[in-house]
Amino acid sequence: MISFLIKYKKIILIITLAFFLGSIVYLGLDAYHRGSFSTVAAKVGKKEISLRTLDRLTQNRAQSIRDQGIDLDDDMMSYVRARVLQSLISEEIAAQAAQESGLGVSDYEVAYNIKSLGLGGDPNGAFDKNVYAANVKRVMGISPAEFEEQLRNGILASRFRTILYSLYKLTPEEIKHSYQIQQGNLKDFDANKKEFALQLMETKMETAQRAFFDDFNQRVQIKTYLQDTQD
Repeated sequence: MISFLIKYKKIILIITLAFFLGSIVYLGLDAYHRGSFSTVAAKVGKKEISLRTLDRLTQNRAQSIRDQGIDLDDDMMSYVRARVLQSLISEEIAAQAAQESGLGVSDYEVAYNIKSLGLGGDPNGAFDKNVYAANVKRVMGISPAEFEEQLRNGILASRFRTILYSLYKLTPEEIKHSYQIQQGNLKDFDANKKEFALQLMETKMETAQRAFFDDFNQRVQIKTYLQDTQD
């Protein structure tokens, strides 16, 4: 594992920042139960995360990384897949926590987002159900009902993340002090401040979220059905 981290340090940093900007990432999956099931990647309570969803999103994420000019070998693809699974589990946890907190998503919000995406034709024109169903099938390989459930979950998770983010903010003084502690001086601080702040915020959020998700797992069982990707 150490050699893997050293070999791919720069690429892992890029991937980590990309995942952090898009979602909460929980890194404590080794504490959860593992098993084997042919079509299920993980379960959060009674909610299943399918291998089909995991594989589709892994390919999408890998392509977005390749679009940045980064080549991915088999080891890095395994790493990306693991991170995608972590993100899917985190999103489901956030969505369920949002529901427990009384948050919800109206049908109007789902419909508005679908129309805004242009999946039913021109976003400014009439909505065509047949065009919508065909586009969802072609682009995502799932049914409209599955897509709408995922969209609702994503909105819920995003809503819950917004609440979490509001509780954990970095002050300019904290960023500067942490940089000086880690680097031993403030040389190149201005040039590296943005990237350093992202890493610092990720660390801060992960620490807080680890405690939150561990508490969540006391009430809701979380299982993963994939073998570890790295030894």
